[in-house]
Amino acid sequence: MKDLYKLYAIGFFKIFFLFSALSAESIPSFSTGVKIGEVSENSAIVWTRLTSVSSPDFDNLNSAPGSRGSVQVSYWVQNLEKNQILLDPVVVDEAADFTSQIHLKALTPNTHYSLQLSAFSTEGSPGETIRASFKTAPAQDQVADVCAVVVTCQGHETIDKPKKGHWAYSHMRRQDPDFFIHTGDVVYYDRWEAMPLSKNKTQARQRWNKMFSYAWNQEFHKQVSSYFMKDDHDTLKNDCWPGQVYGELTWDDGLQLFKEQTPQGPLPYRKVRWGKDLEFWMMEGRDFRSANTIPDSPNKTILGKAQKEWLKKTVLESDATFKLIVFPSPVVGPDKKGKSDNHSNLGFKNEGDELRQFIASIPNAFVVCGDRHWQYASKDPETGLTEICCGPINNAHSKRGGNANGNPDYHLYYGGGKGGYLRLNIKRENGTPKIHFVWHGDITTNGKINHELSFLAKSANP
Repeated sequence: MKDLYKLYAIGFFKIFFLFSALSAESIPSFSTGVKIGEVSENSAIVWTRLTSVSSPDFDNLNSAPGSRGSVQVSYWVQNLEKNQILLDPVVVDEAADFTSQIHLKALTPNTHYSLQLSAFSTEGSPGETIRASFKTAPAQDQVADVCAVVVTCQGHETIDKPKKGHWAYSHMRRQDPDFFIHTGDVVYYDRWEAMPLSKNKTQARQRWNKMFSYAWNQEFHKQVSSYFMKDDHDTLKNDCWPGQVYGELTWDDGLQLFKEQTPQGPLPYRKVRWGKDLEFWMMEGRDFRSANTIPDSPNKTILGKAQKEWLKKTVLESDATFKLIVFPSPVVGPDKKGKSDNHSNLGFKNEGDELRQFIASIPNAFVVCGDRHWQYASKDPETGLTEICCGPINNAHSKRGGNANGNPDYHLYYGGGKGGYLRLNIKRENGTPKIHFVWHGDITTNGKINHELSFLAKSANP
């Protein structure tokens, strides 16, 4: 009988500790962080995801499994927490990888905000709490200094340190930027070195979850608002276009996953006004494009009719001093040999010519682009349009896919083999607005400045 009681006792404690472990593990956490995106003068979108683990397991493909539950957001003007606004809890969408996108409205322009995110289980038990911050855009008639950072092309196979990720995020945060633009290739579904190829939605989500579990990435997004654009590798596969598939991953899956994993508004192309001296347009390069393989013609397009008309109309209407047209891929180039996927290539020359001529006709307008694995600035010999390319997130990624050669007929700066990030600053000098582009290096140079270019604003009516 004593042995029987002993067996019952052992069984009871095993079950007790099993349930205790499960209970502790199921407390919802934020191990894939938070992103504050699409910030305007008076609104923002808070993206987050609930996880069942408080710390990611980087040895596991499913490094941060999702968790059911709800998220409650409170926010306040920085240093005025007593006046915080508490929103109703929002149940995360299990079908959308346990994510939620919470809209903040009626914000004050040019203001620093703090916010708190609190997780709750489905039973209402409290989980993890985290804090974040961001800054709203200045009103369009307000003169204000601007600092922004831009990156492209980052992969798991080229992180700088295990668990921490890409060092550039740590260095960018030190610049105290007003906002951040990612021009695309946030993840690579079709790279296999660090993770299996992402040929279905589960594998694709695992890649996103791991990318935003890295410590440097997380800390950055807790403090800097972001605008995410997509390109080929984070849509489906290299140089892709509508109607294609990648394993079980369909084109529609790719579009849906990007909207799910980043803060997004109703349209993939949009513009943001940032005070009197800056407006920037973020162009969509995948959703509306023609197939790369068809012959070029006036009807062959990357942007599509509606987006192109919107661009021309809104740029002509803008009274911002500087106008930055941000593309996922080059418009001026020159590109490396063998490419036929962007406006600098012969495959889309008709639309490329049209865009170069139009943008060059706008005073103080520049193209900013990503996609290419080298830092550069180019000036189109025919139209005079200047293009600024941020280059990849580090030197290691620059080696992926090769570089173009320097071309003195185009290049104001050519940084072949160099990665890091682009910083841009706008301020007034003796009353004249000035834009300053700075290319930073990566971890191997401790963020050393690779090159700098400045442009004083020209009068629209000289």
